[in-house]
Amino acid sequence: MIKKTLLGAAFAALALGSFALAPHDAHASDDKTLVIGTMWESLPLSMKPRRSRFFNESEILDTLVKLDYDLKPVPGLATAWNRVSPTVWQFKLRENVVFHDGTKLDAEAVKFSLERVIALLPYAADLLNVKSIKAVSPLVLEIENTEPYAALPNQLSDAITVVYAKSSFDDAGEFVKPVGTGPWKFEEYRKQDRTIVSRFDGYWGEKPALEKIEYRFIPDHNSRTLALEAGEIDFVTNLLPSDVKRLSKDDDFKVYAEPTSGLYYGAFNAGEKSVLSDVRIRQAVNALVDRNLIVDGALDGVGNPAWDFFAPGFDWAPQADAKYKLDPELAASLLTDAGYEKTDGKWMKDGQQLTLRILSYSSRTEMPMITEAMAALLNEQGIATEIGMYTWGGMLDLVKQGEYDVSVVFWTPEMIGHPDLHLKSQFHSKAGLNYQFWENADFDAAVDKGRTLDLGDEQAATYTKAMNILYDDAPIIPLVHKVFVVASTSKLKNYHIHPSGFFFDFKNVSK
Repeated sequence: MIKKTLLGAAFAALALGSFALAPHDAHASDDKTLVIGTMWESLPLSMKPRRSRFFNESEILDTLVKLDYDLKPVPGLATAWNRVSPTVWQFKLRENVVFHDGTKLDAEAVKFSLERVIALLPYAADLLNVKSIKAVSPLVLEIENTEPYAALPNQLSDAITVVYAKSSFDDAGEFVKPVGTGPWKFEEYRKQDRTIVSRFDGYWGEKPALEKIEYRFIPDHNSRTLALEAGEIDFVTNLLPSDVKRLSKDDDFKVYAEPTSGLYYGAFNAGEKSVLSDVRIRQAVNALVDRNLIVDGALDGVGNPAWDFFAPGFDWAPQADAKYKLDPELAASLLTDAGYEKTDGKWMKDGQQLTLRILSYSSRTEMPMITEAMAALLNEQGIATEIGMYTWGGMLDLVKQGEYDVSVVFWTPEMIGHPDLHLKSQFHSKAGLNYQFWENADFDAAVDKGRTLDLGDEQAATYTKAMNILYDDAPIIPLVHKVFVVASTSKLKNYHIHPSGFFFDFKNVSK
């Protein structure tokens, strides 16, 4: 077994990353402007990248429903909602709300926005299951689903459902810029540099304390933290674990850390091009990887070991009846049953060592360290690995072709506070994002049924069945439940991490 100290040393070099100086053309000295260093470029002139998440996390645009700090649905642009039949929901809209262009929010405006989203984003159509949208009255919107859909209010908190003014689109219906109802309005975008938003004084809720927020694109992980320490930015996201430890000891900075159920996991290729088409090998890999060593050795303890799919602590998150555990004896039995024999410490079959092609992407801070740690642990147990690190798009191209065994990815299943988002979009056999070539009719049936059910014993039992199938058939290896970490200067006041990990809520923040 790899010792924690050796694993930590092995990945210390990865934490150094590439080095580049942060830009020096602006400093975070204005008390009315918050400057943020971001890992991803904020792309305000496109709806598609990262599923428009920037619009929601920055609050340029609002959703009908929001999630509170317990991930419970609460009023957003809709003050109330009611399921009037198994397939029909009505939403009462907030009065006296105006868009940034001065036009009024009403049911017709929301209808137009949702229909535009569905037309432009097929992913949205798949998740929302909308048959029709109707403005019942100026402030009552009715949505009819194609099937009973209890998860709709939760889904309407997601970034794909933000409400756009008509002026967000050109005469051909194509998106041109975000015009919403949120506390911040889009002001300026400089490609590969920054996005600037300013306070919207016509906002329907409490007005922000700050006047502007500048989202500075600093893709290099070291440079973001250096920019904070140099006083060039006020706030930094996606810190390296080593930086978390250092800044936590410095009184000039504040480090904020909260667990989420965001999950780093290895998605297994269950198709014919991979040895992982054999469920016994998938189960064996799950029994050979020590998640505790990944967190302690590769991440300096910044994360929680993932022995199950959804993180514990969220009452909406279903769990399987069993958890994975480190069990080399079980793994040996499974691999032997699959026709492998351990020779000189290597799992062999027909003269070839069992070898896994592991793909991932380097743009997310912890990803290289987690990927290398998993590979090192498998190597130690006699399974060879070949690692390929790509851009997200480069990795996805190979994954879609089935040219991989494991793709190490990150997903935030808690974004809507309901299991439907992840289970349906990632693992259902008909899901557009299911690139694993894994199909299970019983799982599909459980997920299809679960999304129709209100909270209660039947829903819980249905989702438990789905989770048990995921556990038994093992199409993934859960690795790390994310601890969301950001840091700021000590002068920042009133910031709190939202457990979604993708909603900054800077309205109450001041400097």
